Amino acid sequence: MLFSLVFSTLIDIIMNIQITRNTTKNGIEMLFSKPIENELFLFLQKLGFKHAFNNKLKWYADFHPPYVKFANSLKSRLESNTDWKSIPIYTTFESTYDNVDNLKFCIAEINVKKDDTVIMGEYLIFENYKRVATIIAERFAKETFGHFVDSIVIFPRNYKTRAQRLLSKNKVIEVDEKGNFIPFQLPDSLIEIANKVSKNKISINLENVSVNNEATKFVASGILENETDFQKLLLLEVIDKLASIEIDTNGNCKDIIQNLTTEIEETSVVGVNVLRLEKISQIIRLYKDWFNDLDSSCKTSVAIAMRPLLDFISEKLSFNSCAVSLYFETHIIQNVLVPIYVSEAFHNGIIPKEQIPSLKPNFPYLFEVSNLTFDKLSAFELFELSQLEDHIENGVNISRIRLNNYWQDNSSKLFNEISYPIDKQYPYVSLSHGYIHILTLEEILVKDNKFCNWLYLLQNYRPIADLSFGIDIINKKIHKLSEQLTELKKGESLINMPYEENVSERKTIEKDIASLFSSKEVIERFIEQSLIKQLNEDNFVDSDNEYAELDIPEFNRDSFVAGLSLIYNKHKQPTEAQIEDFRKKFHVPNDEVLQESIELSAIEFFRNGYNHLREEFLVGAMSHFWRNLQYQRSFASDKEQYKHCHILPLPIAMMIGNYIQSSKITSIYDPTAGSGHLLVGLETKKVYANEVSELKRTSLDFLRFKNITSYNPLEPTPKEMHKSFDAVICNPPNMLSNITANKKDDIIDEFIENGHFLSHYLRQKAYIIALALLNLKDDGKAVIVLDGHIIFDEEGRIKYYRGFLNWLYKYYCVRDIINLDSFILSKDTNKKQKKMIVLIEGRKQNPSYNTPTKENQPHLANVVGFLDKLWERFKTNQIPMIDIIIKQLKIALENHK
Repeated sequence: MLFSLVFSTLIDIIMNIQITRNTTKNGIEMLFSKPIENELFLFLQKLGFKHAFNNKLKWYADFHPPYVKFANSLKSRLESNTDWKSIPIYTTFESTYDNVDNLKFCIAEINVKKDDTVIMGEYLIFENYKRVATIIAERFAKETFGHFVDSIVIFPRNYKTRAQRLLSKNKVIEVDEKGNFIPFQLPDSLIEIANKVSKNKISINLENVSVNNEATKFVASGILENETDFQKLLLLEVIDKLASIEIDTNGNCKDIIQNLTTEIEETSVVGVNVLRLEKISQIIRLYKDWFNDLDSSCKTSVAIAMRPLLDFISEKLSFNSCAVSLYFETHIIQNVLVPIYVSEAFHNGIIPKEQIPSLKPNFPYLFEVSNLTFDKLSAFELFELSQLEDHIENGVNISRIRLNNYWQDNSSKLFNEISYPIDKQYPYVSLSHGYIHILTLEEILVKDNKFCNWLYLLQNYRPIADLSFGIDIINKKIHKLSEQLTELKKGESLINMPYEENVSERKTIEKDIASLFSSKEVIERFIEQSLIKQLNEDNFVDSDNEYAELDIPEFNRDSFVAGLSLIYNKHKQPTEAQIEDFRKKFHVPNDEVLQESIELSAIEFFRNGYNHLREEFLVGAMSHFWRNLQYQRSFASDKEQYKHCHILPLPIAMMIGNYIQSSKITSIYDPTAGSGHLLVGLETKKVYANEVSELKRTSLDFLRFKNITSYNPLEPTPKEMHKSFDAVICNPPNMLSNITANKKDDIIDEFIENGHFLSHYLRQKAYIIALALLNLKDDGKAVIVLDGHIIFDEEGRIKYYRGFLNWLYKYYCVRDIINLDSFILSKDTNKKQKKMIVLIEGRKQNPSYNTPTKENQPHLANVVGFLDKLWERFKTNQIPMIDIIIKQLKIALENHK
């Protein structure tokens, strides 16, 4: 009896942990047998674990190596009743340059304070989860610098150049197998502090350390105990989710996720709440604009990850479903709608009984509802619940009849919430048969004479996303099956296949083709009915039901541009009312064409009005037009503004044209010409303007450029164009890559010498420029535009774009780099921009490194803030370089001899 009592007491005291892996969500779950202590609760939160809703015994995180190792160690420590606080946290990746290139790192800035002097140290951690990197950095700081630690900041992963420098200096925080930090050489300024802490371990255990009259604590688990910043925790949670999604993506999807992650990481280090909220709002606007550019494979995952940010600022997407492709063992169904906040586990329809238990850890809310409470679920959660087979048998106490009736009674409201079409004639695709079997919503609901079978609909059908694309898919399938049928009817197939099998195969294909034609008719019938309904509503049909001949007025671009030019000639700025009047009068078809025409008007007037103005009046006149007369383009979204923020003001473009233009220059190439801003000061007959946008090529044609091409700027031009142009100008836009990473690497290896630094997406502008320079003659001139400024680091080296500029200085004769201030880049004083113009005069015959430093060219860090100063800088650079003068004198001397 006594033994049983003692044993029972021990069971109550000892903690048990059940650890499971959820393969569906690629996650890890921990279930504690009793409540955990507060310090462990906070530690788990900071590390990146989350507890289940209304259940603080159940915790989960991504299936990420540091989380898996920690969970297993925690189970061992707690079940053996030993201290968990010393469990080591390991990094995920090895310390290699490849992992730097792939952004598998974080940078930790640890500030140490001694005698009112703050010493900053930067360290590299090969871990892409920011929360894990934060724990490692804080433990390292406590172990190495103790109470001298002033602050710790974890920087975003986009500082690749800084990371390469830190790795080259071996300033890497690593943990060995025993959980100890691997020592490395600290700077002299920090060695004394580290030695002092090492000798006097008592100082490490101090809990309260005075820093700027505030208390900074290292708790026993080795982390800083700060006041909870719930906004930051939310941002970190979203970052970790996006990082886990990014691992399995590539192409545009990977680029977008990395861009979003970078923006959110930068926001997480903003200390002022008002500024942070403003940044979050900007991120949400970008996310909304980029959403449709995501691959269908990751749309819902990204939407679910980003949802907490939208909820935080009370924002919503304008749609609640998106087009995806669904993958089954035997077939793929393209172009169907799924609700954006429904997990991928529920996309493919009814879930078999044997798979349901694996869903319980990640979707506990589905197993906690009853007949009395399921109406409290959102439409997305109800959609998920409706995919479960045999609810009661699998621990879900829901009557199928009640659930079906609830969908029936609230169908309009619920379908509206998940953005599903409720029109009875809308086409829905069968999940088991694909496009061979398409029925209308009404036909599905009354299938087998069972009226309003909503659960059957939700479990077995999905609506078509794009009806026109649906018809294209069916046409391709019909064509493919028709070819197979023709092949089966040939003599060869009749010989190689038993006759009965051949006949059976032909009948099956003929049946499938007939079904596809029926499916196509369902879509076409709905489109036709929708058009007739729309035409009737808009009074486009006469009383005899015959289509009237529509007289659609044509857009008059010439008149629009002439009208704005007339206003500019009167030295007045066009008003919004005048723009709107022109829009109606000249039949501008849409906003995109309107904004393009506004820009075109400014370019045309500026080119004609200022190209031949006397030099003493030129700068002042150009500045006056840009600041006081030019109509400011408006943008429909942050995405559109982001695409256009690279464009230079017309006065600067005119100066570039003046610098390039000379009698010796007969051919000029621009790989990303856009609407022609950068070409405003150049002779049209000399320019070869390349642009992928059809609308902008129309603008270039309107501006009378003779040579217009549409090559992809992310691919090399035809070889006959290489080294064929006297001048190249290039101001690459902000654009997503439309080529694969492997293809990009192959292009770099084949065409760009020593161009390994260009392989990462963040260097896309440098990559475009490098390809553009392939077309420059050996003695040609080039002007390229980059973001940022020349800034020298503490060692006197160029801080940003160093890899690209090292390469540029090695292979080309760089004449000058000019930093441009925001004042001459934007009329909006609140908008901060940084750009630099690089002037190149020829290609080096013998490549050699001569990248400038602060010691030999300190003036490169100067910033030009006035247009007249920029004009003088360009004029100075038109004077031939001394080595060119010497070369010309030698040639003249040889000719004389």
